[in-house]
Amino acid sequence: MSVHDDFRHIATIDLRRVFTSLGLPVTAFHATGTPGPLFDAVLNTDSSRPNGLWLFKGADYFLYDLETGRIEDGPRLIAGNFGGDTLPQMFRSGIHSAVWGGPAFPHFWYVFKDEMFVRVNSSGAAPAAPGAVGESTWRVDFGPRGVLGQWATGAWTNPDGTWRTSGVPVGLHGLGSRFHGMIHFFKDGQYVRHNLNTGGTDAGPVPVRDAWNLPADFPTTIDVAFYGTGQNEENIFFISGLRYVLYDFRQNRVLDQGSVETRFPAFAQFLGRPQLFLVEDYALETLVGPPHLGRLIDTRSIGAGSTIKRILVTETTDTSKTSLGQSLLASQEASVVENFYEKVDKNTSSSEDTESYKYQLNAQAHADASANSLWGGEANASLNVQGGTNTARAGFNKATFNSIQNQVDDAKRQTEQKTYNSEEEFAQSAKILKKEIFEEKNSTDKVRVYEFYEQLQPYLTLLVLRHVRVGYSDGTSRPEVVELTALRGLLDRVLVEPGRKTQLTGYLGRELADVTDQEGKSRSLLMESSDLVLSRNVTSTYQIHRSDGTTQTLTLRGIITGDRTWVEPTYTITCVQV
Repeated sequence: MSVHDDFRHIATIDLRRVFTSLGLPVTAFHATGTPGPLFDAVLNTDSSRPNGLWLFKGADYFLYDLETGRIEDGPRLIAGNFGGDTLPQMFRSGIHSAVWGGPAFPHFWYVFKDEMFVRVNSSGAAPAAPGAVGESTWRVDFGPRGVLGQWATGAWTNPDGTWRTSGVPVGLHGLGSRFHGMIHFFKDGQYVRHNLNTGGTDAGPVPVRDAWNLPADFPTTIDVAFYGTGQNEENIFFISGLRYVLYDFRQNRVLDQGSVETRFPAFAQFLGRPQLFLVEDYALETLVGPPHLGRLIDTRSIGAGSTIKRILVTETTDTSKTSLGQSLLASQEASVVENFYEKVDKNTSSSEDTESYKYQLNAQAHADASANSLWGGEANASLNVQGGTNTARAGFNKATFNSIQNQVDDAKRQTEQKTYNSEEEFAQSAKILKKEIFEEKNSTDKVRVYEFYEQLQPYLTLLVLRHVRVGYSDGTSRPEVVELTALRGLLDRVLVEPGRKTQLTGYLGRELADVTDQEGKSRSLLMESSDLVLSRNVTSTYQIHRSDGTTQTLTLRGIITGDRTWVEPTYTITCVQV
């Protein structure tokens, strides 16, 4: 048996760390930071997108469907989309507030940044693609102007037009005959009602609680406000921090209240809140096997004394591409790896299996020092139930291998292999990736038959859990990640109830002693004689069964949680004499 019949290791890629939330309620933690607003601005969408909300966060925005409870589109850049290409530069990197003109002024959308605002006019706009805003007919037709003298917000501004305190008022359009043509503004616990018909103040400033019958324990600061859908299409959702209130403005009463995450599970990825995480480090091990023949491309026979000449060509089927797509199996170039991560993020977000425990940490604000992006799952299982972490691991495994499959499929679709008699036969539009000339003379007295095959390359990828730590974030800063040996000290600082520490360490012990490997067997990461001490000698063996009946055995450090075999085409055509 030749050594080339074995699978040979070719690459190890350290994957972005998986942060799995341990599911403790916010009240379990000491308040060490104040979470910022859920979104910079929220707008009920126009009539072409019923039940929709535009959610603005940083330089991006998303389309949320109030009926399905899902993020249907996004993130999209504000720049070049909202307001087309007419938004002034300062508004393209993010906005601070936005409000619709309401039924009285249905084509006016007001966008605020610092002390400036613009008006976007949607009159005559054709329906855009789902989530898209900024058809050519959406345009800025007024501004940028300062807010002073334009809006009834003087209660919050200095004589020079700057805000007295940081932050822009939250705006919401008015509904009903009483509030036709009105805009509700909320800031610093105060309420002002602006009249678009007159350009002046209709009410306020007054304390929010004097104008709205909100619960006594509901914070005075309103982060965002928007209308619901269905039976709540004229009822208002107020959100402050991690809480919401559903409000009937006609009867001036609260209909419902609770945690934002319970009412809007899809908003969980945007919440800044105290969280403990199980931090797992993974590696993707890639091995390559012996090449073999694939699809038959061509067959030629030549008589005795004759010569065969064929031009073997691999060409792209998409001539618009400047370079051929590659998979993580064949290349570890930065662009290929980044494309893989983007696909992991997309597959994670769209997976039905992970919908109930998705949770994203913003890479720029919260990323661990050695990771440039994080993905985490919020396990629904309580700390009294074993196995919640394995559910998150299964979701991560699926997203990882689906992402590689996407890359492999993309690469396969872009190439085609053919044989030609001469270069004059090439299609004018063909983009040649590789060209070889096969020429041979039949010096025998018999007819020879030649078969031309594409050459295929088998790969094996193993997802390996290498190390586990624990992280904590107060919701406003990057996670503090510690080894298990420092866990108790961390818990003493961040947990309110001492009893939670025993409950939590017991849960972690069960989860780390029951890691499901690629064969469905339970493996432990812990030393047998110690509580929450990682074993340094955890290894896995993996057997590859060869076609001749023999077995190749691999030994790797860590626990293999997933495996997948692949076959990729190469840019080589192999000739076989029959």
